[in-house]
Amino acid sequence: MFYRVAQLIPVFAALLLGAGSAAAAPAGNVNTGKLVYQRYCLSCHGAQGNGQGEAAEFMSVKPRDYRQGTYKWRSTPSDSLPLDSDLAHTLLNGLYGTYMPTWRALDERSRRDVIAYIKTFSQRFATEKPQPAIEIPPDPGYSDASVARGAAVYVKYNCSQCHGAGGQGDGPSAHELKDDWGNQLVPYDLTKGHVKCGDQSTDIYRVFMAGLSGTPMPTFSDSLNSADAWDLVHFIQSLSPGYAKNAAGTAANNAPGDKK
Repeated sequence: MFYRVAQLIPVFAALLLGAGSAAAAPAGNVNTGKLVYQRYCLSCHGAQGNGQGEAAEFMSVKPRDYRQGTYKWRSTPSDSLPLDSDLAHTLLNGLYGTYMPTWRALDERSRRDVIAYIKTFSQRFATEKPQPAIEIPPDPGYSDASVARGAAVYVKYNCSQCHGAGGQGDGPSAHELKDDWGNQLVPYDLTKGHVKCGDQSTDIYRVFMAGLSGTPMPTFSDSLNSADAWDLVHFIQSLSPGYAKNAAGTAANNAPGDKK
């Protein structure tokens, strides 16, 4: 009996290793990804990935220039490369208020492949690795007290200089802002009830801590503690009834879907 069990151990080990390999997402195929890119992405982002496709000149929010490896919507720290999961998140959800739509119609394999191809436009992906994702503590919950504290944080960090006193994107510097490519930027209207990268409270929190690389929106990770950051999130949510708000002390605060 012992001999038969000993014989089976390597078999079980191989099965476990195989299961682990299957669980890990396989790398995308660059050649197939190029075909996906040419069909769906080229008209905006350009054949060279420079954001200068034939449709780009008609867009007020310009398509991303992939060549520098600079991405606004990431879960990683400021100036880090994004994770593949960050790029997949953008493909799945699109960017609210821009011409970047959701590409849920693409199957998972096609999304992996086009991500692999997009990464070939920047040498950074060949020489650097993304930093680990920013840790986001649980949302303590929306409340009037938190909103009041968040209003004070908004003033302290002079957010109104760009976003305006009422968060409508009409601050004194609003017409002077440009991105790293020289395109004029308009600060986001925080009263819309949406953020471009997602509508969950964690999405707003992440913007404060990661910043938006390539834009004047900095990271506040070195100066803003998590308690103040959550209060600022709740203040922003108070600016529009369109934001989904989790009341303090409710189970919704700790829902798995709110921890990206």
